[in-house]
Amino acid sequence: TFYYVMEHLEGETLDKLVEARGAMPVGLALHILKQVCAALQEAHGRGLVHRDIKPHNIMLCQRGGERDVVKILDFGLVKDVHGRQSRDITQFQRMIGTPLYMAPEQMRNPADADARSDVYSVGAVAFYLLTARDLFERAGEHDLTYHILHTPARRLADLVPGISRRLDDLVARCLAKDRAERPHDILVVLALLEAAAGE
Repeated sequence: TFYYVMEHLEGETLDKLVEARGAMPVGLALHILKQVCAALQEAHGRGLVHRDIKPHNIMLCQRGGERDVVKILDFGLVKDVHGRQSRDITQFQRMIGTPLYMAPEQMRNPADADARSDVYSVGAVAFYLLTARDLFERAGEHDLTYHILHTPARRLADLVPGISRRLDDLVARCLAKDRAERPHDILVVLALLEAAAGE
């Protein structure tokens, strides 16, 4: 008999928490985002790009006596950048992932994702946690696609009173349309989050 065992998780996903409580305090958001980056570093170090980082796929759990422990869920769309064949449903050029958190290059070509695509998604998650708003206001899917490809993301400083310049700049860099302008490695994002947390 073939079977597999999965960890039983008790907690809430970030989308549910923000829906219930609104925008997160900066300190809690940074605590969560640093854990997300650390988990992605583990995946990226193994040549795996998640491709569907979003609040629905990040859960806050309790482990032992420690609260607010992050678990990243749903590796169903993972891309193995080292593998000759990455279990890639993208060979059919069909959009995968959640458009609101998807990097522009994935919108153009679903197979064209690397670690910097996850960096973009982390920026979009950060924006949502800190503002409780979607990155782009849109009337329909075509509008959203246009915004992701062409419209600069709003700055946190315009929406969150007192946000630090360092954090505002970091999220803006993560959300750059051109991936060459984003932090090239999730460890860079983690280091900049650490610096922002120390302010």
